Amino acid sequence: MDPKQVIFTQNDDVTVQGVLSGRWDVGFVPSGRTERAKNEAGEFIDPNLFKVIEPKIYIMDNGDIFPFLHSTPVFPEWPLFAKKNIDTAVAEEVAMAMIQFGRHKKVGEAIHTCVDDAISDEEIEVCNTMPTVYFDPTARCDTTRELAELAYQAGRAGRHSGFRPARSAFGVRTMQQDA
Repeated sequence: MDPKQVIFTQNDDVTVQGVLSGRWDVGFVPSGRTERAKNEAGEFIDPNLFKVIEPKIYIMDNGDIFPFLHSTPVFPEWPLFAKKNIDTAVAEEVAMAMIQFGRHKKVGEAIHTCVDDAISDEEIEVCNTMPTVYFDPTARCDTTRELAELAYQAGRAGRHSGFRPARSAFGVRTMQQDA
């Protein structure tokens, strides 16, 4: 391959659209990007229109299968940083809030499902007034309805499923070396 043929778009959507339109034969984007790509009308593009080159399957730390086809090893993609002058307690509190995001979102999803499935005003009233533990008996004691809604909306807007503690730099480096 001639390096003059390589184009850096610096925009995953442009790369996806360029491959889809035939402008480019191949594109490199983060895993899961084709599943989140939308066309000009704002509709999701069928990810089956793309071929992942040498697809791999990855088993995550919790035993689940990584949900997207990928051709490179799976590494943490979005680390959370704090400036040096930020108090450690504040940075740790933010990190814990991000880790708990998925649990709060789960309650928000359950509340929305309750409302969507309600067939009477009385059922809607139950959905709108019951404590969060009603929707998830394992809900955290700090999960308020407002927090559950905020996590639900943030998850929908960003298509986030949650966060997990980072792997150690040594572990990531070892994974990269093995690849």
